[in-house]
Amino acid sequence: MNKRWVSNPKPAKLSASDKTRLEAVVNQFISGSSRLSEIVYRVDIKAGRIYMYRLHEQFGWDKPDVQFIKPLIDGKYAEFPMARIILYDAAGDKCEASWQRHTGQWINLFTGNITECLSFIEKNEYWSQ
Repeated sequence: MNKRWVSNPKPAKLSASDKTRLEAVVNQFISGSSRLSEIVYRVDIKAGRIYMYRLHEQFGWDKPDVQFIKPLIDGKYAEFPMARIILYDAAGDKCEASWQRHTGQWINLFTGNITECLSFIEKNEYWSQ
């Protein structure tokens, strides 16, 4: 029997200055992208991961008797994770781009640096629809 060890790297621990720098890189990329600037509602960095959120219009938002699990934004939108980038170093040289499946599980689809991951997300944003 052939046994192998598989490594499971942990996300990088980020300082406050790392988070500020990375958030600026991500926001600059998004604002320079006509596609992402239209669909990314919010960016959040926590636990070595960069999360990008989008808004989805909810059916029934105009019916007063409908109850929603989460409060709606602007009365008719719910916020959902669109994609995330896992950072394996604080510089953003080793990253993975992931999408959240309908099951709530994340699936990693691309490995590269932060700019390559952002480009991959931009070109493949249909995964989040």
